[in-house]
Amino acid sequence: MSVTSEPLVFFDVDTQVDFMHPTGRLYVPGAEQIVPNLHRLMKWASENDVPVISTADAHSPDDPEFKIWPPHCVIGTPGQRRIPETLFPASVVIPCRPGAFQPPARWVGQLIVEKPTYSAEDNPNFDGILHALGSRRAGVFGVATEYCVLAVALALRRRGFKVEVVVDAIKPITAEGGRKALEEMAAACVRTVATAEICKPVASATTAKR
Repeated sequence: MSVTSEPLVFFDVDTQVDFMHPTGRLYVPGAEQIVPNLHRLMKWASENDVPVISTADAHSPDDPEFKIWPPHCVIGTPGQRRIPETLFPASVVIPCRPGAFQPPARWVGQLIVEKPTYSAEDNPNFDGILHALGSRRAGVFGVATEYCVLAVALALRRRGFKVEVVVDAIKPITAEGGRKALEEMAAACVRTVATAEICKPVASATTAKR
């Protein structure tokens, strides 16, 4: 079966103010440079009924992670919000508690999956969301390449998803870290694509398993 024969889902990884803005608490260098492509991806998804699963750091003020990283994406703060270019007018937040996810009647729009660590797998609803999505190929983009983007891509591959990382819509914290992350993804059979390549006609989402 061709990769393009399966319906598509986007994974928009951590495109939050604290990571994306130069004034953010844990700014990813150059993150603002990918905003036009992020906007294009999200607009195209909305126009083509491609569902978007957005991951979001959601930390408590005393999160143990802050012993390693500066405090960032604390729940309820401006820095924890998504940038406007990656936020649909109507989105559904899936907090990090069991049973928070109920499969939708139709897979469109945006789910925001909150997580207390760099890995979306730490939201107890993550596997339920993937099971409900059914067989799809996943386009992954966002920040930071060597942490949360890598974690999402590998988590999806472990669960049998065909994964495409959108290389002109990701940014690493360091160039070396980004290079190694792309090598690790390639070793896991993650394909690299550009925004222009992934934003083209796809199979109807109505064919996806529910």
